[in-house]
Amino acid sequence: ETFKKDIKKLSYEESICELETILKNVQDENISLDKIQINYIKGHLLLKHCEELLEFVEQEIKEINPEFLNIE
Repeated sequence: ETFKKDIKKLSYEESICELETILKNVQDENISLDKIQINYIKGHLLLKHCEELLEFVEQEIKEINPEFLNIE
């Protein structure tokens, strides 16, 4: 729950930066299983947060100009 609250406060760019840090951490051969699990959970929450932010922006764009996304 603490992860969720902290992640909800992050911008898209900050979330991507955190995901990059997690990727570096899990590539470390000396990482413990516990830290792998924590990084996996945090990474999953960050990814979900990024997807939600992108969906929000996409919806705003559609509301501004619904024809903007009609590519034919």
